[in-house]
Amino acid sequence: MKKSERLAEFFRRMMQLPSAATFDGGFDQLSTTLNAVEDELSGIPYQPTLWFSDGRLYPPQLDNARAVPDSKEVKRLRSLQHNTFIASNGAIKIVRMDGVVLLEKPGADGREVDDFFVKKGR
Repeated sequence: MKKSERLAEFFRRMMQLPSAATFDGGFDQLSTTLNAVEDELSGIPYQPTLWFSDGRLYPPQLDNARAVPDSKEVKRLRSLQHNTFIASNGAIKIVRMDGVVLLEKPGADGREVDDFFVKKGR
């Protein structure tokens, strides 16, 4: 299956799951779901050291987590072609480097990642 088709399946499954309630819950949901899609549909074994060349999609790594300006409740996980934002309430937002939003899922309390940013001028 093509990478774009696997990615679409990942997004579909993520949106079908109940929303997470914590950062750790959101991160675990994202990682578990992506790994399940890749295990089932890619035909490429899980070998994280080959992430750059093997063609498999891998979840972001916690060692790439960074603080986000204007929000103490959101962490950014940098990947090659996108950023994944996860809020303390489990909300997830995946944004391509060109600003296109690929996935936006609220946390269990209904709030989205953008709800955690300081609003300027208000």
